Amino acid sequence: NSYGLNGMGMQAIALFHQIPREFLHEATYVCALNACSHSGLVSEARLIFKNIEMKTMRIYSTMIDCLSRASAFEQAQELIDEYERNHSPESTMYMALLSGARNAKNVYLSQNIYDRMKNLFPEEKVPLISAAVLLANVYASSGEIDKASNIRLEIHKSGTKKKVGLTWITVDGQLYTFRAHDRSHPRSNEIYAEGEKISNEIIKYGHQYDS
Repeated sequence: NSYGLNGMGMQAIALFHQIPREFLHEATYVCALNACSHSGLVSEARLIFKNIEMKTMRIYSTMIDCLSRASAFEQAQELIDEYERNHSPESTMYMALLSGARNAKNVYLSQNIYDRMKNLFPEEKVPLISAAVLLANVYASSGEIDKASNIRLEIHKSGTKKKVGLTWITVDGQLYTFRAHDRSHPRSNEIYAEGEKISNEIIKYGHQYDS
C-alpha cells in the first residue's frame, strides 16, 4: 500500500507477485490495483483483475477507478454493467467513473454520469452532493461558469452539505486536524509556505496532481 501511495507501482506489483496465493485476499488485491491505478499501469491491473477468482464490490470499484483514471471509460462502463448483472448498482463505481471524466474535462460524459446517479441513487444524498461538486468543477474548468454556478446554487438550496475531509497529525502527544483551505491554526502562514515548498519539490521530481 505504501508503494502505491507513493507512485511506486512497479515495486508494489513486484511485491504482490511474491505473496503466496493462499495469503491473497480482498485487501491485498485492492492495494495492488490501487498501486496500478495511481501509476498508470493499466495493463498490469487488467492482468491482476483477470486472475482474481472472487471479485468483490471493492475490487470491481478499484479496477473501475484504474480504468477511469486512464480515460478508458468504455471499459470501465463494461465492468459496471458486468457487476450489475448480478448485483445492485453501487454509487462508488459511478463516482470513480465521474472522477475520471472530471480529470479528462469531459463535460458530456460527466453530465451523463451525474444524471444516471440521480436516477439510480435518489436517496443517497452525500454521494449525489459529491457528484454535483465534481460536475460543477468540470463545467468551471471548461469555461462554462454559469452552469457551474447554477449547480453550486442548487447544492446550497438543497441544504445538504458535503462531508468535510480532514487530515490529522499528532505532534508531542497533541492531535491537530486540518481541512481544505483551513487557516485556523495560528501558524497557518508557515504551514502553507512549507506545503508549497514540498509541493514544488515533488513536482520537480515528476509528481503530477489530480486536476
